[in-house]
Amino acid sequence: MPSSVLDFPFLWKHLAATDQTTTAPGILHTVTINSPDPAGACTITLYDSAAGVTADIIAVIAMDAALFVIPQTLVYDVVLENGLYILFSAGFTVGDITVAYR
Repeated sequence: MPSSVLDFPFLWKHLAATDQTTTAPGILHTVTINSPDPAGACTITLYDSAAGVTADIIAVIAMDAALFVIPQTLVYDVVLENGLYILFSAGFTVGDITVAYR
């Protein structure tokens, strides 16, 4: 029988709005774009932060439907020193992502 801790070592969170994903140090594994913003007006900014927007930007992702074959998984495998805060831009209307981290 598989061990959930050893075989699937990442936690996940489904997001459709700005959120503090984790406030603990760890690893950002992937961001999967499940459905982008069809209007192409949205960006998602990933911060290494336990307290909202900071200068520690990991990535800015354009959620333009014309850019992605859905779903699209972006692999980061980066260390989070503080946590993970994800900010959806003000132009966001529809769409969602799934984040894998530990």
